[in-house]
Amino acid sequence: MKSIIGGSVESLEQMLEFIESLDDTVYRQSSKPLFDSTIGQHLRHILDLYMALINPHRTGNVNYDIRRRGIALEHDRAAGIAELQLVKQWLGNIDPSQLEQPIMINTEVSISSVQTSEIPSTFGREICFAASHLTHHLALMAAIAKYLGQQVDAGLGVAPCTATFLRGEQSAEFACAQ
Repeated sequence: MKSIIGGSVESLEQMLEFIESLDDTVYRQSSKPLFDSTIGQHLRHILDLYMALINPHRTGNVNYDIRRRGIALEHDRAAGIAELQLVKQWLGNIDPSQLEQPIMINTEVSISSVQTSEIPSTFGREICFAASHLTHHLALMAAIAKYLGQQVDAGLGVAPCTATFLRGEQSAEFACAQ
């Protein structure tokens, strides 16, 4: 269970390094027509999920539909970095025994009408979800940065299972070369 926290911190550190490597203009620049959202807007979206875990709804449930659209961190890179560091610190303070704690998730499930479902989960499972979601959006953010002419590390936005596969491919190539 401790690996859930460690892996999530690793993902946040990768995001933090990426955001710190950008300049303010790229962080908030629109890259239409290819992408409608800025890197800052993607970061806000990622952080909204973590904030839902950090601050459950007044009902006690985690509500992923509470979004903070239009806030400063969407266009202020320093604010985004500060909130990433806050989430990283929060993760580092989680007692691994909390990961098995049952929780309820509220989320909208339909795009054609308002339909909200309440779903049982565990705190650890939802931390895994938030980290996986971060990785997915980091891949999109890296694509936006590339579109805007930035050099981007090829490992950004690579899922853990894909990273394992790629390491295996490299090992096989090395063994064949021997």
